[in-house]
Amino acid sequence: MKRGHVPVRTCKGCGQKRLATEMARLVLSEGALVEDWRKCLPGRGVYCCRNDQCRLRLEKNKKGLKRAFRL
Repeated sequence: MKRGHVPVRTCKGCGQKRLATEMARLVLSEGALVEDWRKCLPGRGVYCCRNDQCRLRLEKNKKGLKRAFRL
C-alpha cells in the first residue's frame, strides 16, 4: 500500500529525476553556492546529485544558474 507523497526532483547538473532525499539542495548565499543540509535556508533552491561531476557541471553553467535562481 502506498503511503504519502514522495517528492521527486530534477538534477540541474545532469537532468536525472531522483527522490529529493537522494539529492543536495543548493542555495545562493552572498554570491556563492551553499549546500543546504537541513533544507530550510531561505530563498530559491536548486537540486543537484551528490556526486562531484554533476556539481562541477552545474557550477560551470552560469547561464543556467542565473535562470534557476531568477537573477
